[in-house]
Amino acid sequence: MKKLILIMLMVIGVFAAPKKGELQKDFQLPSLYDSAKVLNSSSLKGKIVLLNMWASWCSGCQEEMPLFVDLQKKYDKNEFEIILVNIDTDRENGIEFLQSVDPDRVLTALFDQRKFLPKAYRAPGMPTSLLIDKDGTIIDVYIGSFDADNIIRLQKQIKFLTKSLK
Repeated sequence: MKKLILIMLMVIGVFAAPKKGELQKDFQLPSLYDSAKVLNSSSLKGKIVLLNMWASWCSGCQEEMPLFVDLQKKYDKNEFEIILVNIDTDRENGIEFLQSVDPDRVLTALFDQRKFLPKAYRAPGMPTSLLIDKDGTIIDVYIGSFDADNIIRLQKQIKFLTKSLK
């Protein structure tokens, strides 16, 4: 019986998750580091974005962050930008963790204390990442943490999508 319930919950989670082809949700969120600075989703048009919803208590999120830092260093933020959306209750937890893996603040980090984006995108868990094209369309959905193989797949997608920017 427990296995059946687990399978049903997994199936429901997959169907509830964000879908390829959907448009990105409009949002306006403050920077994780400085609440006076706000990023509006409309400012992302024209570039490829990896929107990553995460929390400092999430072990998978902790494992993928150094990969994201290395990946962002390879790209001009005007073409491809990783946007981290932290959902911790306490902003300081997110800041403390990110300072340990991204002291130069290579990644753009936002704070979503009310968890607007995970709810709007029906994120089944943390981390959930969305690859969004220059027109604001979801190209791919990554549920769970990135590993080296996911990064290679992502880089191929970025290469393909950046050709369309030129």
